[in-house]
Parts: sequence; structure tokens; C-alpha cells
Amino acid sequence: MSGMRPTVNRILLALAGLVLIVVGGAVLAAGLGAAVPSWWPWDGRTDVLLSAADRGRWRDEGWWWPTVIAVLAVLVVLALWWFLAQLRRGRLAEVLVDSGDGEGAQVRGRALEGVLAEEAGEVDGVARAQAALTGRRTA
Repeated sequence: MSGMRPTVNRILLALAGLVLIVVGGAVLAAGLGAAVPSWWPWDGRTDVLLSAADRGRWRDEGWWWPTVIAVLAVLVVLALWWFLAQLRRGRLAEVLVDSGDGEGAQVRGRALEGVLAEEAGEVDGVARAQAALTGRRTA
């Protein structure tokens, strides 16, 4: 699970970068006078993203502004969720270990990782071992 966050970040950043490069390059090419396909919305230096007619067309529709606000709110919530996921620790600071007598013992996560890696390193055929505890401290 700990390797999933960097992978998702890289994929999302790559997709966003690809979209920005393609759209930006196409707009730049159209602005410089290059031939563009007939379906392309901008075809010259003086062309604008939204004309006055396009801007006014949706203004009187009752569903338009609630839809725009809802979409923007969802985007803000997703961006905040992604941002907070970056702040979350990937490793456990402490772990609750069942001591067998009905009580639990709280162990530092780094200390337990060190012990696990040391024990794994003592197994025949293992040259070096590392351990990283992830998940919930009570699991």
C-alpha cells in the first residue's frame, strides 16, 4: 500500500502534463498561424476562448451556475483530499502489540522495524533486509 501513493502521483502528474503540453502546443500552433483541423475551436491569433455569445448563452439557464459550482466544489474536495494524503505518514510511529496476557504493549515503529529486519537478515541466504510498517497501529 505504501508504494501506491507515489505511483498514483506520478500517473496523475504525467497525465496532467501530457494534456497541458498537447493543448498548449495546439493553441500555440494555431496562434502562430499553423493549419489546424476544422473541429479545432481556435483558429487564429485574434480568436478567443469564449465569445460574448458563448458567455451569454448559458447565463440565463437555471441549471448552469449550480452545475458549475458543484463541479468546482468536487474538484476542490478532490484536490484537498490529495493534498492531505501527501501529508499522511507512510510509516507507523508506534504499534500496539498483543503481549499475550490480555494487555497490549506499545512499541516504537522504528524499533520494531529494526528488529524485524535484523531477524530477517539472520536467515540463511539473506544478505540484507529492510522492513517498513504501514497500516493502522492496532492492526
